[in-house]
Amino acid sequence: MDESVTAIVPAFNEEENIEDTINSLKQIDGITEIIAVNDGSRDRTIEVLKGIENIRIINNDINRGKGHAIKSALPYVTSNYVLLVDADLKSSAIEMKKLVNNTKKISNNMLVAIYPKPLKKGGFGLVKTLSRKGLYLLTNKSSESVLSGQRLIYTDFLKKINLPEDFGVEFKITLEALRNNVTIIDVITNIRHRETGRNLKDFLHRGKQFTNILRVVIREMI
Repeated sequence: MDESVTAIVPAFNEEENIEDTINSLKQIDGITEIIAVNDGSRDRTIEVLKGIENIRIINNDINRGKGHAIKSALPYVTSNYVLLVDADLKSSAIEMKKLVNNTKKISNNMLVAIYPKPLKKGGFGLVKTLSRKGLYLLTNKSSESVLSGQRLIYTDFLKKINLPEDFGVEFKITLEALRNNVTIIDVITNIRHRETGRNLKDFLHRGKQFTNILRVVIREMI
């Protein structure tokens, strides 16, 4: 089986990070295609992307959410595997080689990157608690990697999932993996991303995540 990998990088206002992230992914053997999705950014993200060679760019004029950005890229994927990558990893995106180098483990599995311990205090764990308890409520199963945005998964399986358009996308992918007896393999990495703290902007961001995940949980219960 062809073990080539397509990396999908959704980006919203990531002008300072996106170039380093993509250039790091380019150094990984096995990634044969990179699709960057500008999700209605209000900064110079699209201009930065246009300056990067050998990538496919999808430009969404309106910010519809991370899940929508991923869905808009899927029709263009030509590989058997998809690597989902957050745009703010910068040089630490090279750590995705730990997933890509293990495509042979993908048979009915999904590889998920685990973050190291955060460098600063974030919120109060409400989003993590909701995601884990919601997952158990819907499947009687648990996963430690519900919220990680870094995943290596079969393209065909990902295309079958009715992805939500917002930050509930990782929760939904994890949920469908467990429902379909896909084994989730956690891979320890040293990736770093933009960590949220305890200011108003960060609390609003986590509040949006909480609402998005709660919406998926309620929808799945009905």
